[in-house]
Amino acid sequence: MSEFSGIATTLCSAWRLRLKDGSVRGLTDHDQSFELDGTTYHPSQSLNETDRDHRINFAADGGEIETVFDLPDLTEEAVKEGVLDNAILERFTVNWQNPSEYKLTSSGRIGRVKISGDGFQAEWLGHATLLERGTGRVFGKICDASFGDARCGVDAGLYPEGTICPRSFAACRDQFSNTANFRGFPFLLGDDALQAAPQDGERRDGGSRYAHLKLHAQ
Repeated sequence: MSEFSGIATTLCSAWRLRLKDGSVRGLTDHDQSFELDGTTYHPSQSLNETDRDHRINFAADGGEIETVFDLPDLTEEAVKEGVLDNAILERFTVNWQNPSEYKLTSSGRIGRVKISGDGFQAEWLGHATLLERGTGRVFGKICDASFGDARCGVDAGLYPEGTICPRSFAACRDQFSNTANFRGFPFLLGDDALQAAPQDGERRDGGSRYAHLKLHAQ
């Protein structure tokens, strides 16, 4: 990429769409096609971009794009089937007389997509939004498996229709005999136990209070 030489008056916008399968599509608001870094950018006067909301620090920026189905493989059926899931959209300012002169101005991922008329509207989310996603498990006393799924391991067909698991350790042990697959942390101490002070009459031998607190946590 080279910066613009002098005052460039032949500028246009170009959007590079990277799909989850690794393929790349190029669109531009210029009236002629051009090639940039091995990708051909096709005219798309119908592509509209809302004002991007750029924020400081790690706050998520975002916006929206809208276009018609004017690329052969971006059909309504393909969009409904999720072709835009996890896609990355980059915006460039390009000197169309010399496409080797360009500048990346925005980059983000495609969020929610809505079919609208003969095209679609899509959220354009800054990469900082990935920091807002929850990952991993939540440590809690109740089981986080769904009754009868692979993590649970219980054959739901052996129980009457409408059986509901309260997801407690007691129910897993006494009702379903399935403690080996319990997906919670039944002896996790709560704030009340962690902050409790020794009580009158308790043995104070310098040993761990975990066993005592564990009984109150069940």
